[in-house]
Amino acid sequence: MLVPAPLALLAPFVPTLGLVAAGLGIVTGVPQVVRLLRTPDASGLSYPSAVLGVLSSSGWLLYGLQLLDPAQLVANVPGLLCALATLVLIARRLGLRLAPAALAAAAWAGVLTAATLLGGPVLVGIAATVVSLVKMLPQVLVVLSRTPLHGLAPGTFALTQLSATLWSVYGAATAQTSVTVCSVISLLLATVVLSRRCPPLVVVRALHEGRWGTPGRLLVAPVAPLVLAA
Repeated sequence: MLVPAPLALLAPFVPTLGLVAAGLGIVTGVPQVVRLLRTPDASGLSYPSAVLGVLSSSGWLLYGLQLLDPAQLVANVPGLLCALATLVLIARRLGLRLAPAALAAAAWAGVLTAATLLGGPVLVGIAATVVSLVKMLPQVLVVLSRTPLHGLAPGTFALTQLSATLWSVYGAATAQTSVTVCSVISLLLATVVLSRRCPPLVVVRALHEGRWGTPGRLLVAPVAPLVLAA
């Protein structure tokens, strides 16, 4: 596989980069599942985004199977399981039915089957990209509506930022445009959600005041004077 010239120096590390991104993808949803298991509070969570998350993971899993891409397989098998767990827990906590999710999954299976028959992994990748581009939009709308966000697990969106950054580089280095595009968009939307759940000013102040002890103070030491004085 040819690597774009600007990323040629990364060529020896591309497989490792993909596996690291996949490893992060495995644990991305864990903080949210743990939070939902520990507390009945699901305020701030979007059920439509949870449904789209399941569809997205299944689409990328099929894409990885068709390309025999280890990184996609490693990330999306546990990723799909985690997305399903999140969906079921959100539905239970919010008192919603799973029937709409089942109908969406059935329709999505038809779309993926048609994409496979008509265009193979290229068309499957496009379909997965489209869903991935919109899956977080309902969640963004929720956090922008100023509703309580106590049910959101910040760790999930922080890990999503890191994972999406690595997937963006991996997609560019392997000339997988679908992966690059959806990863960049995911990074931007996760940043919006995280900034609303944990406003930067609040985080800097908490760390500066010793929330994480000395490591936290050292982490924000370069920016704390400027941010807190603003």
